[in-house]
Amino acid sequence: MKDFKVIEAKFSKSIVFIPAIFAFILALIPTIKYNWPLSWDIYYHIHNVKLYSGGIVFWDNLTAAPYGRPIFYPPLFHLSILSITKILNISPFLTARLIQPFLALFGVLSFSYVSKKFYGDIIGFLTGLFIISSPLFQRMMLPIPESMAIIFLPIIVYFYYLATEDNKRYVIVAGFLWGLVMLTHILSAIIILFIITLPTIIFKLRGGKNFEIYWIFIVAGLITSSVWFLPLIIKYGFVFKSPPTQALPLESYIRLLGPIPFFLSIVGFIYILGTREKKDIILLSWFIGVTFLSVIYVFGVKVITERIIYFNLFAVAVLASLSIRALKFERRKCTILLLAIAFLSLYNGYLTANSAQPSISLSQIEVAEWFKYNGDHERVVVTADYRIDPIIVSISGQPVAAGGYAPGTVKSINGDKYINGNFTKNEIIKEKIGYIILKTNMTPPPYGKLVYKNKDFKVYEL
Repeated sequence: MKDFKVIEAKFSKSIVFIPAIFAFILALIPTIKYNWPLSWDIYYHIHNVKLYSGGIVFWDNLTAAPYGRPIFYPPLFHLSILSITKILNISPFLTARLIQPFLALFGVLSFSYVSKKFYGDIIGFLTGLFIISSPLFQRMMLPIPESMAIIFLPIIVYFYYLATEDNKRYVIVAGFLWGLVMLTHILSAIIILFIITLPTIIFKLRGGKNFEIYWIFIVAGLITSSVWFLPLIIKYGFVFKSPPTQALPLESYIRLLGPIPFFLSIVGFIYILGTREKKDIILLSWFIGVTFLSVIYVFGVKVITERIIYFNLFAVAVLASLSIRALKFERRKCTILLLAIAFLSLYNGYLTANSAQPSISLSQIEVAEWFKYNGDHERVVVTADYRIDPIIVSISGQPVAAGGYAPGTVKSINGDKYINGNFTKNEIIKEKIGYIILKTNMTPPPYGKLVYKNKDFKVYEL
């Protein structure tokens, strides 16, 4: 360890910022390459941005139409997009594209810098490189709330760690930031609380006396997030319907995290396994705990494994970086190794960034544009492809029967009967259905008039 610190002292302190700069440049590739933002989710979020353009609201009457629904998705990401959009006087779609490289930059910087604060400059540098080398780096580029929340993840854990080291003032900061995450992305907030809870229990079992900071952390977060959750819950309650489980085989863990960081993290895990320092306990419990969460579907708990694995990326990258200490190379060999890892990480990062592309098709955009200029903006659209709903509502403002974020839907129509043609005129009137969108090879609906078609879709007006 002492020899490693001697080697580390010979490197520039600014080395920790290099991976973040790489991440920014790499994320520019899909940003410049495509005219539309990455991810499918962003279209639901842009719809919310437009809802908030006149002020904070808690009801959305354009999705889950004709019933509408409360806006159960936290607003901080949407308000951030709205602020940038108004300041720059551009469209929210362009804003979503522009923030992609900045989300990647700050995501990698957050991971690298906190790793540096825990274990030093070289470990921080390597952590950033291993993040870039992972295929999950692509998620950091996506203009979605999770990408914003992930920036806070290591920072919150670090401030909480400082609070356990008799710097109790930091727990207020950690709790406040956790509250901001709750206002951004609920799953991230739950995972963060889980990551914080595990070492807290271990510290308590070892005779720790700062257990009260855990409750201060929670209270500070709840107070912060109550500015939005409290009026929402008072008025509408809260609904979250868990999506179906999406499990992955073991080889997918290795593929998603990246083979190099995955196997090196095992070496790093063994390297610090016997230590008693709080930072090591936090890291080990993070790695073990989130790994366990990713497989709790075997107990009947609904989880999307890939989403959970993403939250283990920091722990895996840091552990992989710590494996370099275990190798105990002298300075020249260490420098060669760092350069080799940097080259491989940049190569893998380039492959990841170059393969990233928008999750929508030209045909879907054409349908949405048609509704923007030709729809009545009153009656409901039912579609055979649920993925087109948020694209239509975000671009045109036409009411849709679905609209994205299914976990927050309270009541909705039975769209299948309209797609299959098993409906009556009375049902059309009662549920205010105006349009049905079918794929080109599907049977036309009764009472329908073809008003638009393209390569993949046909639009029928009722």
